[in-house]
Amino acid sequence: MSSDRLIQSDNSQTNSLMEWNKASQVNEKEIGYKKYKFDSLTTSQFWAYCMGHMLNDLSAACWFNYLLFYLKRIIQVDFGSYAMLSGQVADALATPLVGYYSDRTKTSIGKRIPWYIGGYFVIIFSFLPVWNGNLILDWMNVKDNTVVQAIYYTVFPAIFNFGWASLQISHMSLVPSLTCSRSRRDKLNSIRNTFQFIAVLIVYVTALIFFQLANSTDGTDSAQAFQYLSLICVTIGTATSVYFIIQINEPKLTSDCTKYARILLRILKDRQNGLSNPTKVAQDQKIAKNQVQDEQKNTLSSDDLQKSTSESQIDGSGNVKLTDVEFTDDEGEGLHKQKANRGSMSEDVHDWKEWFKQMAFYRFGMVYMFFRLYCNVSSTMISFYIASVLKFTDPDSEEVKVPIQVALIPLSLYIMSVLTSASLSKFYQVLGKKVTLTVGTILCLLSSSTLIFLNEKNSYFMYAVSPFIGIAQAITLNTGITLISDVIGLKGSSGAFVFGAYSFLDKISSGIALFFCSYGSVLDDENLVRWLTVLVPSISCFAGCLLVVTAPTKKSEENVETQKNDERRTKSLVDELAT
Repeated sequence: MSSDRLIQSDNSQTNSLMEWNKASQVNEKEIGYKKYKFDSLTTSQFWAYCMGHMLNDLSAACWFNYLLFYLKRIIQVDFGSYAMLSGQVADALATPLVGYYSDRTKTSIGKRIPWYIGGYFVIIFSFLPVWNGNLILDWMNVKDNTVVQAIYYTVFPAIFNFGWASLQISHMSLVPSLTCSRSRRDKLNSIRNTFQFIAVLIVYVTALIFFQLANSTDGTDSAQAFQYLSLICVTIGTATSVYFIIQINEPKLTSDCTKYARILLRILKDRQNGLSNPTKVAQDQKIAKNQVQDEQKNTLSSDDLQKSTSESQIDGSGNVKLTDVEFTDDEGEGLHKQKANRGSMSEDVHDWKEWFKQMAFYRFGMVYMFFRLYCNVSSTMISFYIASVLKFTDPDSEEVKVPIQVALIPLSLYIMSVLTSASLSKFYQVLGKKVTLTVGTILCLLSSSTLIFLNEKNSYFMYAVSPFIGIAQAITLNTGITLISDVIGLKGSSGAFVFGAYSFLDKISSGIALFFCSYGSVLDDENLVRWLTVLVPSISCFAGCLLVVTAPTKKSEENVETQKNDERRTKSLVDELAT
């Protein structure tokens, strides 16, 4: 009886070894030249994707910082508040619709690229008319027709925001189709955010130059300064978008990504099942070494990018690690079940309808809404505060001038915000997230309170206050967003629903708030401008912080490594919400 068992055991081991050899031969044949591959992105395609969102970044920087100021103060349109409201509502409605239909699109050029191209053309043909409405309506001889004005400044902003949502959703959702490497995806998102920073800087610096020219003796008028600014943004955005469309071959990149993911999946499953021998381990090490060398030679030119992409995907024994390979839900179902997040609420949520039964869903939805409201209203109202309260230009001048401080002060604010965002991880390690958020809220309240006492005589103090406003915005918004991981966890099956719901809430609330802040002659009253600039952002920030501080915390005994993985794996959600 024992001899039969021994024979069966030998046969089982022999069959397992044959299965491993067969799998390895197939894998090596499909991989080609004994090397691991995670995608087929070339250097030009990599950078094309990173720059592909700049049209949205440039136009968004103009939208929140200058649109209301331009419509209400420079060309003095009565329907400026309606333009902001219609745009925000359209954006809120378009985002889930574009995401839904984009997932179901099938064309010869892919499922995302058609929406990207469509969004690009919609932006081009709707963004410029918003900034040139006075010229177009004057050319049509309907400049004084209030009905036509109302339709014009309601329809074009709505169309623009639909195009903006189409380009944004298609661009961001393309990442999983480009590479199955987690670190490469993180790098794509990180460099994309760097180009967003560059885009905002371009808007502020260009605005500073044109506003200076508008205030010179022989310069252009203020309306032309904003029109030229919008034209430059569209020109740069067109160049980067066309480059993206030409370089990104979605069907091929998606097919290659799927092929490499399946190959790596089979290798990982075989290894997980214990089908290995010393010879094959040595072959795996050689394959891994060749992959690293291939990455360094052919894929990317940046040394840091090569290192983060290759070394993080190969462990000390030359093996591909599961945590660094991103599969689709179908491909990695068996493996991901063993690596599921422990301690996040999303483990208990399997259908999007169940989110409505979770109190934390509502709490953090309000948190995100309040912090976004703080940043959006503050960014929009600061221009009116500079012009109406601090009066850097002559208020008695017959010609409406735009002070250069409208570009200079937001520029200093934004730079401090970016520098603070880059250092937040250190603050989290020392103080913890809730204490850091409390510090940011205190800075917000102090800096906002200072604005109550500034006037034309001591306006220069604004240069000292603006950096602290930027620090407060960076701390509160970024920390508030990262805390949403307490709700959705790492692999929430309906995490996209949470993102869509929170974004919808943010855009609707911002549109309504800015509508009432700019309705009628509100912005013509100096005291109203002062108190709106102070109270609305301060109350929003304080309410968001209060909801976070009073929220239940995670268990204190939670593993530190799990917390680090939480932060790393929710990075894409943070990027989306921050955008």
